[in-house]
Amino acid sequence: MSPVEPALPEVPEHAPYLLIGGGTASFAAARSIRARDPGARVLIVTDEADLPYMRPPLSKELWFSDDPSVTETLRFKQWNGKERSIYFQPPSFYVSPRELQTVENGGVAVLMDRKVTHMDVRGSKVKLSDGTEISYDKCLIATGGVPRNLQVIERAGEEVKKRTTLFRKIEDFRALEKVSRELKSITIIGGGFLGSELACALGRRSADLGLEVVQMFPEKGNMGKVLPEYLSNWTTEKVKKEGVTVLTDAVVKNVSYKDGKVQIRMKDGRVVKTDHVVAAVGLEPNVELARSAGLEVDSDFGGYRVNAELQARANIWVVGDSSLSS
Repeated sequence: MSPVEPALPEVPEHAPYLLIGGGTASFAAARSIRARDPGARVLIVTDEADLPYMRPPLSKELWFSDDPSVTETLRFKQWNGKERSIYFQPPSFYVSPRELQTVENGGVAVLMDRKVTHMDVRGSKVKLSDGTEISYDKCLIATGGVPRNLQVIERAGEEVKKRTTLFRKIEDFRALEKVSRELKSITIIGGGFLGSELACALGRRSADLGLEVVQMFPEKGNMGKVLPEYLSNWTTEKVKKEGVTVLTDAVVKNVSYKDGKVQIRMKDGRVVKTDHVVAAVGLEPNVELARSAGLEVDSDFGGYRVNAELQARANIWVVGDSSLSS
């Protein structure tokens, strides 16, 4: 009778390349590392329950799919008519984290639903939320950003908070898609790319669903902070034609819950009553690891300070929404 091989730990004790964050920047780095070093062993640690995926379709193409099960399939048609998944690669592309240290020719493994909570820069190791430690040779921080919320919503109480979506992840797309079919009105606060994309997406289906869609923002037109006035005006008209009520010069004064509705009062006295709110007011760089790692954070812009080669330390790099070149 042959001896029983000891079971490999679910979380590898060591990763030559450790990538913190499961977004586009992290996946692109993993692919580039493997292209330069075909035998590389790369571990991606993400606090999401999904393999690396593209975020843009969550506010664009997925909303225009004819597939009634799109929230499950997460497949969409590209501009050229070809269908694809929002996931960069299927599960078969990845190796199991358990086998990363032993698999022939290396590979990319994804450790999902795990959060890095502490970083020991001198010891070249990190600690996960469950207390597990992973050492590394080289580390990439690609933790992205956290959706901002409005302080008036944060102060408004639980009834308002549970009727508010901060849109960022697959679970947010699924939740908002469900809400759009069940409720009668949705109000989007924010006139940037995300707010305008979601307004168009929801507006497109508003007539069929009997859904009222309102978009409000302090600027004079959609994407007024990034587009010249004539383009901003064109975009605003485009959003209105999709069935959206667009409120410009709208500065939110307070938000409350009354008589079964979220009430949004503006500084000029206008009031909007709605069933659900989407706050699309930008991102804050996710720099939670800065304190334990002793990494510098820019006081003006909030991201990690890095050099021209995106290095924060000799064997630590930062990319994506959380980095800031010095």
